[in-house]
Amino acid sequence: MKKACLFLVSGILTVLVFAGCGRKTEEPSMTGTPAAQKVRPAGRVGPRGILYRGMETPIAEPERLSEAEAKKKEVARRMDRENLLASSKVVEDRSERLLQAPESIRVFLGKDLTVAAESPSIEFAVVPVKPQFFADPPPGNSVGPWSNWSQANFYPKSGKFYSAVGDHGAYDAHLYIVEYDPARKTVRCLPEINAVLGRSKDQFGEGKIHGWLDFYPKGSPNLWFCTYWAKYPEPEEEDYATGYDGGHIMSLNVENGDIIDYGVPLKRASWPYHRVDTERGIMYAVGMFGEFLAWDINEQKTLWAGYLPQGMHWYHRAIMIDEKTGLVYTTNQIAEDKDIHFLKYDPAKNRFFLLQCVMPPDPPAKPGAPPGKSGMRAQTAHRGPDGLFWGVSRSGELFSFDPVKEEVIDRGPNWPGKERYTCSMARSPKGRYIYYLPGAHGMSFAEGAAVVQYDTATGKKKVLAFLHPYYYEKYGYTMGGTFSIALDDSGERLFVLMNGAFIDLEEQMKLERPDVFGHPSVLLIHIPEAERAE
Repeated sequence: MKKACLFLVSGILTVLVFAGCGRKTEEPSMTGTPAAQKVRPAGRVGPRGILYRGMETPIAEPERLSEAEAKKKEVARRMDRENLLASSKVVEDRSERLLQAPESIRVFLGKDLTVAAESPSIEFAVVPVKPQFFADPPPGNSVGPWSNWSQANFYPKSGKFYSAVGDHGAYDAHLYIVEYDPARKTVRCLPEINAVLGRSKDQFGEGKIHGWLDFYPKGSPNLWFCTYWAKYPEPEEEDYATGYDGGHIMSLNVENGDIIDYGVPLKRASWPYHRVDTERGIMYAVGMFGEFLAWDINEQKTLWAGYLPQGMHWYHRAIMIDEKTGLVYTTNQIAEDKDIHFLKYDPAKNRFFLLQCVMPPDPPAKPGAPPGKSGMRAQTAHRGPDGLFWGVSRSGELFSFDPVKEEVIDRGPNWPGKERYTCSMARSPKGRYIYYLPGAHGMSFAEGAAVVQYDTATGKKKVLAFLHPYYYEKYGYTMGGTFSIALDDSGERLFVLMNGAFIDLEEQMKLERPDVFGHPSVLLIHIPEAERAE
């Protein structure tokens, strides 16, 4: 299905620039936990950045667990056959059993789906978060499970991969950048973000990083991200009264460990999605309520902060950046826009435009069901050699987007089963293949936790590995799904930060919502050369 895409220029509205909505100029509080007491700003970087150098944030396990967490720990110890949760050791596997499709998927083989002829070699380890299990949270607060929601990245200079995990905490929250080193086969958590910010246990904190981790300037070790609350739809007045202002802009130097906090660019906004234009140095972020942020990294100043013109609402799960032109895209999120049009932001004009191209129809939920539509949920990071971005809708419909023609082409369902929800995509260096793992939100195991390679030349989908039930049977680990994948620069290795847990799957399936979270893990999938020839 092709839709020619001209654009409809939005009415000229006054640009709202909130230059005064940043963090307060005084340094953060140093009181609270022992980790927080060690926080000492080392200086400033430009007008806004507060530098923290050589951070150490030791986090102790609680002396007494809550009843629910004690039960989870007992089950985890029973299921964890190789003591991976305690040791974080890396195990390596290569088995023909990884190529065996679950019964529910076999009906699609040969028609909608093929399976690789050669099994990949896979490195696997559990992320060593602290604390692994939780005490009773403060009244009115919930905590856990540990989970990943960010996009991953690869640092070519060191060959390491980076992603993030958080504990969903509101008070005494914990949030980490995670590093996987394939050369040394080690996984570690870098300094805890709330402790870096000097948060005490009675201060509302940051429970998630929910967007992209981007290196800027290109080739530098500076990894940029924003923070995000874990209370919905937003913190309450008593939470703000603890000193919480909203999500921060931060960077981490992955070589020397320096962390810079650039503060809160828009008070009472937090950032469930963000990306950096690495050509122009602009941090883009979208808030829970559609607040749109464009922040100049080099000048440390706001270019835009606020809501879009009438009739447009930036979807808080998608930011597509065309770094060749600087134009930025998402899909419209208002009930009146039934067709779900694309939106465009032009930073040169500081204006938003409603495009004529629309999202393709979603695959029907069941035979005979009326077609529906949903917004863009994942997208490739850059235009490929074909000049196209590739993306997937929230309901699992693949599409390509041509930013020059402003044209969307429907590419069909991303997965023949029911678990189509996909939150991260990676494209091979020469552009032929797109990699993704459907079933992102906790239910990947239900259809084999498939690692999919989509061939843009033929439109065919190939499974490189079914991670479930292999890891459950061998290690006791259930794959929940991922929001976070990254290819290395050669296209040979696919990194995944997986949500999952050591749980009794039979008992888990008795729950009303059997989604699996709690013990994030890393996988490094070595794609056989014969399976990735371009």
